[in-house]
Amino acid sequence: MKRFKSRKKINKSIIYIGIFLISCAFSIRYLYKHNLINNNTIIEMLIGDNLSNFKEKSSSPEFLLKYALNLELKKEEIVNKEEDNQNKVEINKEEDNNTNKEELVPIVYIYNTHQEEKYKSTYLEAYNITPTVLMASKMLKEYLEDLGIGVIVEEDNVTDKLHSLNWSYGSSYKVTRMFMENAKKEVPSLIYFIDLHRDSSVYSATTATIDGESYAKVLFVVGLDHANYEPNLKLAENLRDRIKNTREELFRGIMQKSGKGVNGIYNQDFSPKTMLIEVGGQYNNIREVNNTLKFLSEILAQYIKEDQNG
Repeated sequence: MKRFKSRKKINKSIIYIGIFLISCAFSIRYLYKHNLINNNTIIEMLIGDNLSNFKEKSSSPEFLLKYALNLELKKEEIVNKEEDNQNKVEINKEEDNNTNKEELVPIVYIYNTHQEEKYKSTYLEAYNITPTVLMASKMLKEYLEDLGIGVIVEEDNVTDKLHSLNWSYGSSYKVTRMFMENAKKEVPSLIYFIDLHRDSSVYSATTATIDGESYAKVLFVVGLDHANYEPNLKLAENLRDRIKNTREELFRGIMQKSGKGVNGIYNQDFSPKTMLIEVGGQYNNIREVNNTLKFLSEILAQYIKEDQNG
């Protein structure tokens, strides 16, 4: 008899839970339909409930861009000031939009020697997420792939590798050199290697305002302490000219490094198509970084397509 009663209680509980869930679904549908709540509101509700599946999704830059920041992965066409702002960069948008990302051959490898470099957590504080250069790398990957450029982002943890080898933080470039060599071995199609960083300068030095919108400035670092540095320097100068011809305010400079107290190579001896790019600094937020990455992806795609076509 007791077992029968317990089953009856369980059945009633299931019915009550079902009625509750149906009521919630209809309520949310009504509120959403009448614009009383939006995606951000729903996200805040989910976070308040501490759902594990949302936490898993929240680590995705694509998810954050779309829902947390209300930003879409769409391209802006770049206007060339030298041609009176009339001629636009020759990228076939219609063709790019129809690109199947899964079919793209990876030719760009993006990695972060200082993988845990952080940006300001504005916009993401409520989600307990701190944006990093690794997140920026994944965002840049999305933009480049939308433009028909195949990309791989290195996700192996640099710090873990340092610890496993009992190496200090100063050996980070040795670790990423290992990652680069392994990536090239596994994916021979890789040609372009981008080490994405952020600077530690003051906000005013790393930020530009264009048409009322804030952007993170771009800085190139070129190591001179190896015999074949000139192609790397010419590549940085090529990209510099492209940036300055379109949005000069975003270009911060080319920092050439050599001598005591600096790395001086930065793995740029690995390939003449290796570049170290610093996007913004520690005081820039992810929206400012995103604004720049959208623009930078256009510049990189333009250069890569021209380079591939000879």
